[in-house]
Amino acid sequence: MKTFRYLLFGLVATLAITSCGGGGDDAPDTPIPTPTPTPTPTPTPETKGNFYSLTCSMPAEASEKTVTLTGLSTAISRQVQAAGKDWLTVTQVPYTSGTPQVKVACTQNLQTSQRAMDVVFIAASDTLLLTVRQAVFTGGGTDVTDPNDTPSDQPAFSRGELHR
Repeated sequence: MKTFRYLLFGLVATLAITSCGGGGDDAPDTPIPTPTPTPTPTPTPETKGNFYSLTCSMPAEASEKTVTLTGLSTAISRQVQAAGKDWLTVTQVPYTSGTPQVKVACTQNLQTSQRAMDVVFIAASDTLLLTVRQAVFTGGGTDVTDPNDTPSDQPAFSRGELHR
C-alpha cells in the first residue's frame, strides 16, 4: 500500500513539473508588461450637418432662462458639457415638435470676473454650440467713496464722535 502511495505521489509531482514548462520552448519567460492608465479625454463631439452657434447672457444673480435652440429642427440626441462646472445647469425641455428648447440655470456669480461655458447640442443632422456667459459680480452694498442718498433710520455720526 505504501508503494502505491509513493508511486502515486511521484506521478503527480512529475505531471506538475512537466506541465509548468510553458509550451516546450527553451526561451526564458518574459514578464507581462503592466498597462499604464490612459487619461480620460474630454469629450469632443463630432459635428453633424449644419453648425450653428448661440450666446446666452445671464445676470450675476442666480437665475434661470428658457433658450430656444434656433437652427435645430429635430430633437436633441446628445448634449456635451464640461465636467466639474457646478455653477451651470442645462436641461432639455420635453420636445414635441418645432425648435428644441433648454432651460439654463446659473448660481450666483460671486467672482469679480465674467464666467462662461460652452454646451454642444447634437440633433439628427445638425450641431449647435451654446455659449453661456454670466455677468461680473459687482459686490452690492454702499461704496464709501460714493455714498447713495438712500434714507436710513440709523443715526449719523462724525469722525469727531469716535475719539471721545
